[in-house]
Amino acid sequence: MFDKRKLRTIIMCTLTGLAIAGCSPEKVSLQTETTETQSAVEEKEVQISIEQGTGDPGSQGSQGSGSQGTQGSGSQGMQGSDSQGLQGTGSQGSGQGDSSGAATDGYSRGSLIPEQTFDVTLHPVGQVTFASYEPDTSANPLADVVFLIEKNGRVLSQLPGTTADNVGSGQFHQVEAVSFTDYNHDGYDDIILILSYYPDAGPQAGAPYSLIRYYTGTADGTFAYEAEMSETAASALAEITIQTAKDFISGGRSGTSGQGSPDTSKNLQPWQKAYTQYLLNDSDAEYQQGYTLIFMKDDGIPQIVEVGTNEATGCRIVHYAEGKVHVTQLNRLYFSYIPHENLLCNSEGHMDYYYDLVYRLNGAELELIAAGYYGAEDNSRIQLDANGNPIYQYEWNGVKVSQDEYGRELGKVYDSSMAVSYDYEELYSAEEIIRVIEQY
Repeated sequence: MFDKRKLRTIIMCTLTGLAIAGCSPEKVSLQTETTETQSAVEEKEVQISIEQGTGDPGSQGSQGSGSQGTQGSGSQGMQGSDSQGLQGTGSQGSGQGDSSGAATDGYSRGSLIPEQTFDVTLHPVGQVTFASYEPDTSANPLADVVFLIEKNGRVLSQLPGTTADNVGSGQFHQVEAVSFTDYNHDGYDDIILILSYYPDAGPQAGAPYSLIRYYTGTADGTFAYEAEMSETAASALAEITIQTAKDFISGGRSGTSGQGSPDTSKNLQPWQKAYTQYLLNDSDAEYQQGYTLIFMKDDGIPQIVEVGTNEATGCRIVHYAEGKVHVTQLNRLYFSYIPHENLLCNSEGHMDYYYDLVYRLNGAELELIAAGYYGAEDNSRIQLDANGNPIYQYEWNGVKVSQDEYGRELGKVYDSSMAVSYDYEELYSAEEIIRVIEQY
């Protein structure tokens, strides 16, 4: 069902030319898993998981890295780099800055690791290159791997190492896995790394061991290393993978087993209690494919999205205001929103009739602040232009406009370059979303 909707939406945006200014599925993220089998007995799988809580419900991830790099086919796309590196990083770097003069944290680095370098979209910085570099072991054999966030050939930031001089307790072996996911549900993308090391005596001392690193994304686009959480997870897990790392953090953030209980509910904030009661008593899980959270405002209170089982059921936005839960029904299943900017766009339609409805939270109301509609006057007899494209009529806030005017007016109220959506493949059950809310 959703592949058809995605195809229809892509065709719609191509025909109408609104992909630049409109709320199009180009602005959503991918969910991607890539695995490379190594020939050596001790090698583990190499994978990337892009799991931003921003995916288009109809968008599927694509196969990514490999020794040569394989281009993804999703709407944003992901590309494993080749031996020349990505976005002007080059195969070598000093760690003191790039050719544009952008500063880094000063870690010396060796050659690029192509199979673990990717083009990704991370909120709030947008489309960037996540570049992995081998350690520079010329001065110290225990020098650690280096990770840079780059954009248009410039270094935006560098992931902090586990020590001030970026020297580890063992010899670096490989980057086993990388996951981009909003694990703390704050609207900013986080990073999980699985790395392996030989004991400090080197490969001759035995098989490599694996470690986890959690990096929490921030509003300024940098990442903070969560040392205690990373060390605790590595010690607690019998098997270290991206999935077990996610399971650990989702169940361990509150210091409980992850199961909600009457003993913990007394410590909940009013909005948490209200959401929990709504989910237990009022939300009809039978008609929901699942649930997720979005973050329209910057007040620390998320909104629940009820994702219906089909297009006719659509999505509902559940928000807390004035001491109560309020529910707004959207049209069909697709919408996007701009995190922390209090803007949401329900951009859908069918049968040559389409719309872009822009909302904001205003107290108890999800308020409609702008509305655009376009389509054929008679969809039984579609007229085509000289290029064979359908001729549509456009209306913005009740006034007839041209196609170009429509795009400009929409762009004035809704910056689609900042927009994200939810991931249809990563929805919670009612029981799971209650635990997420209680542990928030």
